[in-house]
Amino acid sequence: MIGLGLTLLAFAGTLLATRRGTGHGLGVLMLFGYFYGILRARFLDGFSHFIFDAAVLGLYVSFFTRPRKKVRVGLDGQALQVWMRVLMVWPLCTMVVSPFFDSQHFFIQIVGLRVAILLLPLITIGASLDEETLDQFTEWLLWLNVVAFGFAVAELSLGLEMFFPRNASSAIIYLSTDVGEDNQPRIPSTFNNAHAFAATMLMSLPLLLRRWHRRRNSRVLTAAVMVLTVLCLFISAARSPVVQLFVIILLLLLCTRPSFKMLAGVTAFALVVGVVVMQNPRFQRFATLQNTDYVTERVGWSVNSSLWSVIQDYPLGNGLGSAAGTSIPFFLADLARPQIGLENEFGRIALEQGILGLVMWLGFVVWLVTRFPPRRRGAWVVADRMLWLTMCVMWLTAFIGTGLLSSIPGSALLLLYMGAVVGMRRPAPAPVAKPRPVSARPTSPARGVSTLETVRP
Repeated sequence: MIGLGLTLLAFAGTLLATRRGTGHGLGVLMLFGYFYGILRARFLDGFSHFIFDAAVLGLYVSFFTRPRKKVRVGLDGQALQVWMRVLMVWPLCTMVVSPFFDSQHFFIQIVGLRVAILLLPLITIGASLDEETLDQFTEWLLWLNVVAFGFAVAELSLGLEMFFPRNASSAIIYLSTDVGEDNQPRIPSTFNNAHAFAATMLMSLPLLLRRWHRRRNSRVLTAAVMVLTVLCLFISAARSPVVQLFVIILLLLLCTRPSFKMLAGVTAFALVVGVVVMQNPRFQRFATLQNTDYVTERVGWSVNSSLWSVIQDYPLGNGLGSAAGTSIPFFLADLARPQIGLENEFGRIALEQGILGLVMWLGFVVWLVTRFPPRRRGAWVVADRMLWLTMCVMWLTAFIGTGLLSSIPGSALLLLYMGAVVGMRRPAPAPVAKPRPVSARPTSPARGVSTLETVRP
């Protein structure tokens, strides 16, 4: 029953926090997302699986039912609304036709809606965020990252079993023992697995950089948390987020005009992180990517086997929940047919939603990538571009792994960024016309006009 209590708490917490402010509501959502993995492992019952889902629903109920001031969305905002309708309706259409071919059980497809539909409204919320709301949200992320780093260090020192009991929920954590010569486990902190931990830390960096630019009086604190956040990528021993970080930084330097001060800051940042990483072999698993034959084989298998074979074998899709990336609750495991293992997010979309669904998602992603952040005044334009680049790199590397749309809470953060990219291009509000000052000097009535009448200006 503890799982039920946590689920109700998640719903009520995000509901009340969102009424106080959307930034606080998103922060509470991330709070339950950060601790979702460890809570689910420690309180393994049928309800704990839905803790994050309940938090998302609480956010939606509060955000979409409260009165909001109208803002000018522009052409990009109108196009985004059309994309949202298309992407949310199509999975429901696939469920209608799924009984005509060999697909998953209806209840398993309902679970698959979490990946296909449940989180998509976060894109709409992300497009509506203003500067003050982003500031509130970033404060939550700042301290949540500190807590996640603390748990990661504790797991390095004390071991995983003190935090994650061995059960069906934590099985993937104890299967991922491929770090170093001693085959030590990867570090998940409070998350479902190490990749969810590292990906969330990576995607929080653009907002932390934005805070560094906007909060000049606490730059030391922000810089320290950014260092801890990057160290989490290496502590987790997940390789893909490390590569993605290098690509994002390189592209950021290429698409901006870095000043000497900026280059010096990046260099100092890299030196601090590099010194710490070189002190512990556990943090150097990314170095195994020097094996070019393995990398070539992995990429080739992900692209050729995962994507093209799915398109050929399942042109109409095989129903929601068919891909191995979908998390099936243990109490529904008996209803689930064997899932198909994939290492390609686009292949997962094609498997569950068919070729037409894949084309829709590819069109939407291409449209988003072309929404380059506008030039704005202020130094935080670098943070805007880093946010856009992070979204682009995450999608451009989606062909070498799954979980981009099913990771908790990283997927929620990515979808917020996808909406925020459109929100950056929102037209400025129309200026409010100031009333003309009324002259206090009495005026004589015009000729031919009664003094009881009003002279029109």
